[in-house]
Amino acid sequence: MATIKEVAQHAGVSVATVSRVVNNKGYVSDDLRQRVQDAMRLLDYKPSAVARSLRRQESLTIGVLVPGMHQPFFATLAHVIQRTLFERNYRTLMCSSEEDGDKETEYVDMLVRQRVDGAIIAPTGQESEAIKMISAKIPVVLVDRDLPHIEVNRILANNYQGGYDAIEHLINLGHRRIAIIGGPPYSDAMQQRTRGADQAMHDAGLAFDPALVIMSDLIEFDMGFRSALHIFKNHTPIPTAIFALNDVVAVGIMHAAAEVGLRLPDDLSVIGFDDIPLAQYMIPSLTTIAQPIYEMGERAAQLLLNRLATGTATPYESIELEMKLKKRASTAPPSTSF
Repeated sequence: MATIKEVAQHAGVSVATVSRVVNNKGYVSDDLRQRVQDAMRLLDYKPSAVARSLRRQESLTIGVLVPGMHQPFFATLAHVIQRTLFERNYRTLMCSSEEDGDKETEYVDMLVRQRVDGAIIAPTGQESEAIKMISAKIPVVLVDRDLPHIEVNRILANNYQGGYDAIEHLINLGHRRIAIIGGPPYSDAMQQRTRGADQAMHDAGLAFDPALVIMSDLIEFDMGFRSALHIFKNHTPIPTAIFALNDVVAVGIMHAAAEVGLRLPDDLSVIGFDDIPLAQYMIPSLTTIAQPIYEMGERAAQLLLNRLATGTATPYESIELEMKLKKRASTAPPSTSF
């Protein structure tokens, strides 16, 4: 592997000039910069990331903390963030709080000790002091879930509008007895979705039956399955439609419906939220409110990189992305016989 001295000799410049090009610091004319870059490519010169980080007092490492790597939405989001950062020569420390505020605090403390350059965090919403603390030390971007009182960059989706659109779709199909299953209830995103759903019902002159609204701290396939079974066995008549606050819960609901002999969408309509990759492959395919997961991850990474490049010179940004209703086969007008 070529050395920096060999690159300088081949380009006919000083080692200091090569260093300025590599670190993108100091003035270098366009002609000299091009000669150095050509020499680096020809000699296959790879700057030492460790040496660069020591000189610039950077770790070239970003912390990524999400509520659950086992959840398809957050697994996809983390993947997109990691891929985007990797392309910019940053490496990631991936952490999963598992919807546990204490674990979230422990992981935030660890990221500080590891001296990461910045962090992208989807908070649980239960505990914010640790995140407030780390945001005072390094650049932080909140993604998907918000902590409104902390001054940081944030990439969010319009969860209120998504909840409204989900219920409006069911109402337009003719549904009036609608259930909601999901959570966690302390999540700002989930609160916004339920507020949007409530408003859609109110605008249609309807109201949710409190007995048909089930919120839980656990967002698992099994939670949707058990909650739906509880509704099917304990409420007559059963709802004609269920709004699942995420697609993982929706999959559990669909399995519960099959368990008790309900046909989708003839006997029951189900709409989810997120549009995880599995949604379109369910039988029937799942109608859902699609979050722009890939755009969210890419823009979160870019916001953090911009902050690292400019320091405090730029104001904080709060970007809200739009949702999209994906109509598939799991929703239809209610059966007149049900």
